[in-house]
Amino acid sequence: MLEFVINIFENEKYAKRITTCFIAFVVIVTSFFITSAIKMYHTKIKPLNELKLIYEFKPNTIKYQAFNDTNISGDISEKFLSYGVSYGIDVSEWQGSIDWEKVKATGISFAMIRCGFRQTEGSEVIEDATFRQNIEGATKAGLKVGVYFFGTAKNEREAIEEAEFTVNLIKDYHLTYPVVYDIETFNSGRLKNIGMSTITNNVLAFTETVGSFGYETMIYSFKDALSYYLDMGRLEGKLIWLAHWVNKTDYNGQYHMWQYSDSGRVDGIKTNVDLNISYFDYVDDEDKIIPSPDGEHSTDVSFTPVEEEVKTIKSATIRTSPTSTIPNKLGTVKKNTTMLRTGISEKYSRVIYDGRTVYILNKDIRLSS
Repeated sequence: MLEFVINIFENEKYAKRITTCFIAFVVIVTSFFITSAIKMYHTKIKPLNELKLIYEFKPNTIKYQAFNDTNISGDISEKFLSYGVSYGIDVSEWQGSIDWEKVKATGISFAMIRCGFRQTEGSEVIEDATFRQNIEGATKAGLKVGVYFFGTAKNEREAIEEAEFTVNLIKDYHLTYPVVYDIETFNSGRLKNIGMSTITNNVLAFTETVGSFGYETMIYSFKDALSYYLDMGRLEGKLIWLAHWVNKTDYNGQYHMWQYSDSGRVDGIKTNVDLNISYFDYVDDEDKIIPSPDGEHSTDVSFTPVEEEVKTIKSATIRTSPTSTIPNKLGTVKKNTTMLRTGISEKYSRVIYDGRTVYILNKDIRLSS
């Protein structure tokens, strides 16, 4: 055998062929490892301590101005008018190519853009085909932008996978509206026989994972799901996006955005499009925050004075007042954020965060020592 190998390499023709094959093999193997390394780099999320709070989330100060749609006026109660409303759309690849300048000219002020989805029958997580052109086009046109992910996670591991996929997609864009977990498939497809408790766990896993990177989060679902399927007690304090395609919704729970139609027509979009109202917006001046409407949502809470250092036990919401019944969210702070607690009530703690007095749920913090 050894003599046979020596004879091959002494033959110049065979030696060249073998050398060429060996070089090609080395190039292929090297390329494979380089490609794998690049892919791992692009899919790896930065450690939490490298990311700060992305933006602050504040009540709306925009004066109410009627949008040219009389079908919704019956649902805008005085408490919402006191904060002002904003009108928007949500889009995906189903809307095709969109002329965002024309959309902006209609009076639409925000767009919720699908960034991705998980299959309802299979298990693959997929980027929306028009996500990048939509978020770039809407942003360039001057619209506020948020994103949503259509989730079908069967367990918390899959929900975290969906969250990390979402963060990887949005990390290079500036969002001015929340990151939404869209859950509307129940007891069918891959979620058949998945119980309410598990789905609620998955919603929490997604929102808390995304929130840990500093993004404001929101939950989207339809009226019956919010009323009967999801455990809303465990989702207290979360922003809610209600889907109920009626002229006047009778949903009694708290919600911060309302998708009131799935058949809107907006200049710049060739297909039907979902229409939405949000009951919040962003402001630059904290002094412009509008107080709660007279006689509603009293925030007279008695606090016992304390002075102690506390730390968040998970991604948590901070508020301008000790209640979740009005749009008063300032933002989301990361796990292990240290604050000075100056008062404690039955449900909320008064704390100093970044030099400002804010409020946080007692269950979301613990003593540092």
